[in-house]
Amino acid sequence: MSIKNRMMQGAALVGATLALPALAYDVEQISINGFGSVIAAQTLDSDETLYGNDNDLSFENESRFALQVAAPIGEKFSATAQIMARGSDEFSPEFEWAYISYQATDNFMVMAGRQRFSLYKYSDYVDVGYAYHWVRPPQGVYSIPFNSGNGLGFLYNTALGDVDFNFTYKFVGEEISDYVPSGTDEEPANFKTTMSHLFNFDFTWSDLNFGMNYGLVPELSYEASRLEPLKTVLPASYLSEILVEDETMNFFGAYIGYDPGDWFVLAEYTYGKFDDPNALADQKSFYVSGGVRINQLTIHGTYGLDDNEPSSDVYKKISNPMLSGLVKAAVSAQEEDSETYSLGVRWDVDSGVALKADYTTYSDDLDKTADADLISAGIDFVF
Repeated sequence: MSIKNRMMQGAALVGATLALPALAYDVEQISINGFGSVIAAQTLDSDETLYGNDNDLSFENESRFALQVAAPIGEKFSATAQIMARGSDEFSPEFEWAYISYQATDNFMVMAGRQRFSLYKYSDYVDVGYAYHWVRPPQGVYSIPFNSGNGLGFLYNTALGDVDFNFTYKFVGEEISDYVPSGTDEEPANFKTTMSHLFNFDFTWSDLNFGMNYGLVPELSYEASRLEPLKTVLPASYLSEILVEDETMNFFGAYIGYDPGDWFVLAEYTYGKFDDPNALADQKSFYVSGGVRINQLTIHGTYGLDDNEPSSDVYKKISNPMLSGLVKAAVSAQEEDSETYSLGVRWDVDSGVALKADYTTYSDDLDKTADADLISAGIDFVF
């Protein structure tokens, strides 16, 4: 079996909802699957940090282990739960998924409960390292440090001739008490989105895969500690352009890939923009990745570009230089103009087991002290 097919089977094993036509009390029909990653990473210099890693070799920061249980309930319903333990959280288990699904027809499913956000190509199995060739997906595009929300999901799939077509709509929301924006060293703070609309369109034609995503977040709030001191020194008109309170955000994404088996190429682009200015940044990210497969070995390279621009320039309206500087620092915390290059290998040593190694160079044009080189290696598995 080719590496491509094994990767697809591994992704389907843990990333797809199982709808099994059996009785709920039939224990033999309960399905238990799982996956995990043991990853070691270290930057090359003592003053460098990247993706939560520093110059001290760590096996904990990006390692994870998960179990997924799916059980049929009658003819049409099934229940699915996925429990994840992450090394970055001291391997404390938490529910990533917990929902009930209703298979209305062969092509249409409804889900209710905790489920994945549909924002990227690998949204459904972003934690399943075995499903892709990298040690970690490009972090500029995959920048949101949470993957699930609570609400409703509607999935429709069909085949139109030689084209496999999938459409997903999810109406979900999320609240996190210790959220930290990607790429920053801010103190954990409360983050909340009201019920949001997420759309995903995906089709596969032979070896070509294409998809688009759109997300509308009507109200997003973030209680950043760096903004608290400004509440006492700025007038309300200026504060309204800084505080992250009930902000509306639009998220766009697109990806395209071609994979005939012996080689592959994949590109993905995301763009997040706020309707009104605030202390969070508008974000644009892109990557292109390609590689070749030689028996069980995959050799690949990836280039990434990230351009985060402050959504607010209210500091330009403030005449006091010291106060203007404080406000500029607050609204520019997520500003970024960076490039990432990585080279890696993947070796499928057995069915469901892959060894990986990556070398990544990160270059920040706005802050050269943030430049870093990172070496990562690990083992991914599914069962």
